[in-house]
Amino acid sequence: MKKKALLFILVMSCVIYMPRSDSFCHIGIPVNSSPSDAESDPSPPAPVDSAEPPIVQDGVYTLSIPSSIGLLTYYNQNDVRWANTIYGGSDPISVYGCGPTVLSMLISSFTNQDILPDSMASWARDNHYWVAGSGSAHALIPDGAKSFGLTVESFSDFSEQGIIQALNNESIFVALMGPGHFTGSGHFIIIADYWSGSAVRIIDSNSLENTQIPWEAGLILNELNYAAQSGGPLWKISIN
Repeated sequence: MKKKALLFILVMSCVIYMPRSDSFCHIGIPVNSSPSDAESDPSPPAPVDSAEPPIVQDGVYTLSIPSSIGLLTYYNQNDVRWANTIYGGSDPISVYGCGPTVLSMLISSFTNQDILPDSMASWARDNHYWVAGSGSAHALIPDGAKSFGLTVESFSDFSEQGIIQALNNESIFVALMGPGHFTGSGHFIIIADYWSGSAVRIIDSNSLENTQIPWEAGLILNELNYAAQSGGPLWKISIN
């Protein structure tokens, strides 16, 4: 019995936690420093509180998600309808297209215009927001949202209370993330709604998994890219 117990202890001591590999969506300005809590774990998974389960069929995503300003139509960069479409001159949307995909979700959900990620990528290229080999200039988010009729402002209350209060006052955010749980370089996500406690709902254009679980507001704040330009790393979005 002692030998069996010793063997069990040795086996258990060799078990290590293997986190999900980082998703990558390159942004125009690279991040040079890692956030302080990049090794910490997110909140435990919880199902999306929707009557209809999310649908992913043949690589096509069909999902609507509640947000503080209304129902949001979810687009994923890896959707087969545009994943391999080239953004700019050389960069596939599946790898470099988080900016156009996030912007297309906002415009299609909260204005009277339906613009899919591939069309938004063309608009971003034509208006000089594409950065070769890096993704999108940070200005794509505030300039693009304003161009299509949304109200955008830089947000500088980098506190859990500030984020949650704004969400409760009919605003959402686009956040530019640095290395951590969402990316190894840079990535735009949407902070869409208050969840509970100090947790928020996020929309990740590169991960349906991330989109379906709560995330601590403090973790999001710690992993923001504070070197962002054009009023980032947080842009507050509201409807006129």
